[in-house]
Amino acid sequence: MAKPHASKSDYEAAFKGFHYPISRAAILNMGRDKGGLDREVGYVLSLLPDKRYKNAEEIKAAVRDVYRSQGVPTEELPL
Repeated sequence: MAKPHASKSDYEAAFKGFHYPISRAAILNMGRDKGGLDREVGYVLSLLPDKRYKNAEEIKAAVRDVYRSQGVPTEELPL
């Protein structure tokens, strides 16, 4: 993956309105239902492990892991 173009605010907008715990499927469905989801955010969220997330911090940690697995250096992570 090239340098991320999605920002912290793109992710915060995507996470807005989540009720925890939340599954990956629910995260993706809510993102689609909201509309206006950044394409990169949608892609990264689709790569999250299929589990239930207890809070936003747990999702953010998983997002960081996805970016790192795609070769993005820690200093370039949006979260």
